[in-house]
Amino acid sequence: MSETNTPIEEITTENASEMPADNHADTPEEPTPEIDPVEEQFTGDCPSISGRSILTYAIGRHKDTGELHLRIVENSGKGMWFPGWASAKNIDAIVKGATELTAKSFHSLHPGKSINTGGFVMAVLRDLGLIRANEENTRLHEHVPATTFEKVAMARMGQVMEAPAKSGKRKGKAV
Repeated sequence: MSETNTPIEEITTENASEMPADNHADTPEEPTPEIDPVEEQFTGDCPSISGRSILTYAIGRHKDTGELHLRIVENSGKGMWFPGWASAKNIDAIVKGATELTAKSFHSLHPGKSINTGGFVMAVLRDLGLIRANEENTRLHEHVPATTFEKVAMARMGQVMEAPAKSGKRKGKAV
């Protein structure tokens, strides 16, 4: 018989002890639990854009990079959402300098996930002060100049961002 046509020997109680100990073909492997690299630092509440529900959000920090992240944790209404983290870098890339933000603007944070998530993220960013309603059209939002997600998140968490360290050199006096 060729190697490809070798009959498979049936395991019986008589020959089971002859089988190699590492034969676990019938034993399903247990999945390794995924460890979330973002550690929750703060939770807060804010109204949704429509004002019909209260959203609970979390701000977290990535364990390796230190970058802040945002996610929606709860909605008092019936709308579904995606609970994944969105990085400050990706949020700032969408918001910086924008004058016509809508819920759809934030869909790229979680592509292919619940479309409600974009509107919920927008509501949180408005509550944090990163964006505001456009004066000419309140259905649109705009970036608040000179703000970043990190600045508004740290302010909400009651922490002041560290100012860059000044050099120890003194400027000479004019004579």
